[in-house]
Amino acid sequence: MGTPGRGLAVLWAPVKPLTIIVGVLSAVLVPSIAFPTLAIDPAPPPLNPPLVGFSFSPAAVTDGSDPQQALARLLRTLQPDLVRLPVYWSTVAPTETTLDYTEIDGLIETVEAHNAVKGARRTQVVLVVGARNLVYPEVHLPGWLDTSKIHKLETLLKTASYRRYLDTTFRRYASLSVLRAWQVENEPLDNATIDQVTSGTLPASMIRSEVDLLRSIDLVHEVVVTTFNSSHVTLDVRAASPIAWLYAHLPGAKSAGHPSQALTMGDTLGLDLYVVTDSTPLDTNSASTRIAWKEESLDYWQSQASKNGRALWVTEMQASPWIGTTGFTTGDLLSSALAYRGHGVSVYLLWGVEDWLDSPAWMTAGVTAVKLLRNGK
Repeated sequence: MGTPGRGLAVLWAPVKPLTIIVGVLSAVLVPSIAFPTLAIDPAPPPLNPPLVGFSFSPAAVTDGSDPQQALARLLRTLQPDLVRLPVYWSTVAPTETTLDYTEIDGLIETVEAHNAVKGARRTQVVLVVGARNLVYPEVHLPGWLDTSKIHKLETLLKTASYRRYLDTTFRRYASLSVLRAWQVENEPLDNATIDQVTSGTLPASMIRSEVDLLRSIDLVHEVVVTTFNSSHVTLDVRAASPIAWLYAHLPGAKSAGHPSQALTMGDTLGLDLYVVTDSTPLDTNSASTRIAWKEESLDYWQSQASKNGRALWVTEMQASPWIGTTGFTTGDLLSSALAYRGHGVSVYLLWGVEDWLDSPAWMTAGVTAVKLLRNGK
């Protein structure tokens, strides 16, 4: 968790004398790297109708079924516009000096085969590239990488092997006909841990460097950077204010995620929306209340993204119970779709659809949710 950049907050705040003074002092006292990079071009208009799809990971198929067959069934049933697929460094790099794209190539071929079926809705892909990637534990490292003495992910990634993985992956798929967009890392500014790695947060400078590498190879496809946000938009606003440092020291609920920073790093801000998790117990607030809060936050972040020349996606929309919890129902999925549709969001990607494969009730609700989101308001 962190406090978004104060420089961006100054740009968003009402124009008052005190704000101007703070802005001038910040420009003098704060290094330039602390300020976000604003887009030069105006924000693209929201897609209407929006694109609707889902994330899919072989790591989330835990019943022993073949991932390609599982993906094919989801494609056939849900008829998505987009599927977000992880390109795991841990899978692609079986050794320090070799790369093997068999797994991701198989998933891409499954999408292409779906598109070749008469009457099928054409599906494009979003490729997630980076050690920070989809599905718990969120940090995916090759087995040969020695993490016993280095506990910061950013240090482990400053290697020729990782650079080779990034560069080769970007070049390999830049001209892919079904590629819609790239995602660089997954929630990279937010912490995650695995094994000996105690700090999985990546610095903004590293993310910008990876985005720069991608853009040196591919200027055609948009780049998405993702994060989650606070439970309530009020906390987001506080975190983006010039006195965010004061709010951080006051008692009460704190802001979460890094949306004001993430939206400056690519072409598109991807928000991950969850309402029932192990850290959001229902005895505090109901799922319906949290869904309403998330709906409010979409208007706020669409406005901020637009001001900075960016588009807004919902890159992870909770569509299944959080692991180890109960309380998120098929009714909550449909309520979320009704609440979140519209609001200037160009893409909605459902999270947890792999769990629907053995649940007709969830699959039926999922089909309805896709239609609701696609129809908009």
